[in-house]
Amino acid sequence: MKRKLEADIMPEIKERHSTTVFSSEPVDAKDLEEILLAGTLAPSAYNGQPWRFYVVTEQAEKEWLAEYMLPAEKEWIFDAPVLILLAGYLEDEHNGLYNYWAMFDSGCAWGYMSLEAQRRGYVTHCVGSFDRVDLRSMFQLGEKLDLYGIIALGRPGKTEKALFEKSPQRKSVNAVMLRRKE
Repeated sequence: MKRKLEADIMPEIKERHSTTVFSSEPVDAKDLEEILLAGTLAPSAYNGQPWRFYVVTEQAEKEWLAEYMLPAEKEWIFDAPVLILLAGYLEDEHNGLYNYWAMFDSGCAWGYMSLEAQRRGYVTHCVGSFDRVDLRSMFQLGEKLDLYGIIALGRPGKTEKALFEKSPQRKSVNAVMLRRKE
């Protein structure tokens, strides 16, 4: 599946997209570890690496995590063989202050993981519709943790190609440029 984009951009960027159609094929353990490693190689403010991952592969854990999601997400999320809860550690480890950049840096880690997954033939979808407050209380870092998304990871399902071809067009670079007031 290729996007019609003439620019010389990495294929993984041009071909990456979110899906809700996953194959039941498991994710190879080495691939999963290296996809997570790609996330840890993302740049971060002061090299603080605030991202935290909670990886779910067992059905019972998926069901537990789904209890915090909106009903529409639950319909397809179980098809993904792996779910990764993406969080950010909010305390700056070099000075103990609030880490304003945790979300930005963790988002960059998610981007790196999605591109590495794409390179390995997997597809991803990041879900943001879940109860962050109640779910955060289930983890050891509590208030020092912010939850950003639940990433579904797996091989593309059979109907994936048709969905990709119907996906909305991307905005042009000009359409996303900020302009100063005159």
